[in-house]
Amino acid sequence: MTLFIFMPGIAHQGAQLGLQVFLKRLLPYLLPYLVVSQWLLYELYKKNKWQSHVGNSIKVYAIGAFGGFPTGAATISTLSQASMISKRHASHLLGICHAPSPMFVVGVVGSQFLLSANTGILLMVILHTINLLFLVFLHVFVPLPTISKNDSIAKPVTSPLSEGIHQAASILLLVATTVVFFTTVSTVIREIMGMVFNGIPHQVTVFIYSLFEMTAGLEIAYQLFNMSTFFPILAVIILSFNGLSIHMQIMVLAKTAKLSLRPYVVYRLIHFLLFVGSCYVLLF
Repeated sequence: MTLFIFMPGIAHQGAQLGLQVFLKRLLPYLLPYLVVSQWLLYELYKKNKWQSHVGNSIKVYAIGAFGGFPTGAATISTLSQASMISKRHASHLLGICHAPSPMFVVGVVGSQFLLSANTGILLMVILHTINLLFLVFLHVFVPLPTISKNDSIAKPVTSPLSEGIHQAASILLLVATTVVFFTTVSTVIREIMGMVFNGIPHQVTVFIYSLFEMTAGLEIAYQLFNMSTFFPILAVIILSFNGLSIHMQIMVLAKTAKLSLRPYVVYRLIHFLLFVGSCYVLLF
């Protein structure tokens, strides 16, 4: 807060960069898929199509995979608060039903940053293969409580489309706010470090932006290192880490439903190691 007050010009630059990243890179790829995925959620919610653990997991995974961050977490939070899935089940699903939208991976990371839609498709296949293995592990090795009859009773939904649009708008507001805020924080920190150390290497700049916000990190990495041979694996690392912005979105949604974040942290750490290692071996 102090830095924002005494460095308003730099904070303004950071906010502008955050808005540019959100409007240019995220909104066109996130909005249509987010609306459709939330519409599907409320259609299933209205028709009470939530019976078994396996069936619920598959439906939530499909909605999250199609809608991208943080659609999976928003869906899990909604169903957990309605007692349609147990809190233990929901806590594990937070870490499993967690993926960027297909159009972000293929359209932004693949086509725009790596200049190859085919590479984006392969990244998406590797990412979802690991997540689906986690899903199998959950239902084979993790005991889940039995669903009672009351757990599958859906609340009435008058219009699934309007409810889906309303939920999508709330998620977009959360995404936009965290993207702009954490990009602003990254910009201010970078400028402060540059003043203190009389300039910082480009690698440190990329690390700062990637630590706080994934899309801004990819944008800065592309601007600084797109001609470097290590840029593809760097983009994979940034994509896999996600950034504090996305993790904060998940934390907010999990806290709303009073879900444990411990499984989420474990799944994400293992996924990071497997995803980066697999991409390095198979693609680069």
